[in-house]
Amino acid sequence: FIHDCPLHPATYHCARLAAGSAVEVALAVARGQARSGAAIIRPPGHHAESGLALGFCLFNNAAVAARAAQREAGVQRVLIVDWDIHHGNGTQPLAAL
Repeated sequence: FIHDCPLHPATYHCARLAAGSAVEVALAVARGQARSGAAIIRPPGHHAESGLALGFCLFNNAAVAARAAQREAGVQRVLIVDWDIHHGNGTQPLAAL
């Protein structure tokens, strides 16, 4: 489950807050409650894969938020821009699901 992802007693709580923040922003935009939004959060999440924490990422926040927008707000397509110095290996396979 965890590779290259050191844990602290507060890691799970912080990772859930980060993913939840991304979900709240995505749902607000999808439901028309906000014109745009950004979740400035840590940990970033883009290396986490389904069932596998990688690269200091426990949950893949972008993938979690995208799925929430699709399931809870009826969004059909989501654009994820992974702006980082290296490839977000976790986001690509999750976005293909």
